[in-house]
Amino acid sequence: MIKDLPTPTNWSHSAAVKGRQSYCGVTNLGCICYMISMLQQCYMVPQFRYLLLKAFVDHSKIEVKEWRNKKHMDNLVYQFQRLFGYLELSERDTVDGTGFCFAYKDHDGEPTKISVQCDCQEFLNIFFDRVETQLADTSQKYLI
Repeated sequence: MIKDLPTPTNWSHSAAVKGRQSYCGVTNLGCICYMISMLQQCYMVPQFRYLLLKAFVDHSKIEVKEWRNKKHMDNLVYQFQRLFGYLELSERDTVDGTGFCFAYKDHDGEPTKISVQCDCQEFLNIFFDRVETQLADTSQKYLI
């Protein structure tokens, strides 16, 4: 026989606390939760995170293009590093992943369609392949 649980008399919820209290997240711009979940899992491996941040990306060779009324650097590794940097250091609860979505292109070379849900394993396989290719000439060529 299961006994009834007593009703709590006191709650300890404090939503009014200001400032970041724990981990920072990535704002879901539409249907990109598959992407966010994989990126956050990568972020939670400190060795991976810090080795990625050590990779040199020559900013002078990156094209700047406009997408969704903002200018973005069109380089996947740069945007991946930028996202991890914000997740690590931001005092906000969430960071904007627009630059990353712009740099991660579909099979036709178009930026991520944020209104289309995709398979997370397929995303991760393609993403790692592209990151590995871009890291080939850096000190972190064996990261993936």
